[in-house]
Amino acid sequence: MTSTLDHPSTISLPEVVDEDISAFFEVEDLWAVIVWNDDVTTFQTVIRAFVEIFGHSVERADQLAWKIHRTGKAVAAVRPKDEAEAAVHALHLRKISATLSRA
Repeated sequence: MTSTLDHPSTISLPEVVDEDISAFFEVEDLWAVIVWNDDVTTFQTVIRAFVEIFGHSVERADQLAWKIHRTGKAVAAVRPKDEAEAAVHALHLRKISATLSRA
């Protein structure tokens, strides 16, 4: 049996040009929140923090926690500077090691 498609087999997406990306970064002052591994903080604490502070899903938070555990650090989120600073402060209140880096 042969079937034919009444629609294209690929989806055409708009092309994002470098100028658009550059313009976005010129408007937004984005910072990466980097979370560092330690031998004290539990996975549960880190996962809960990521869900509550960044709004990550439990699955995404779990993936990030494992990446931190395996590699020593991970970018937990990229946010405007004031939000990133507030997130680092909130993580520090939970005894989670975090720093900022310009995105």
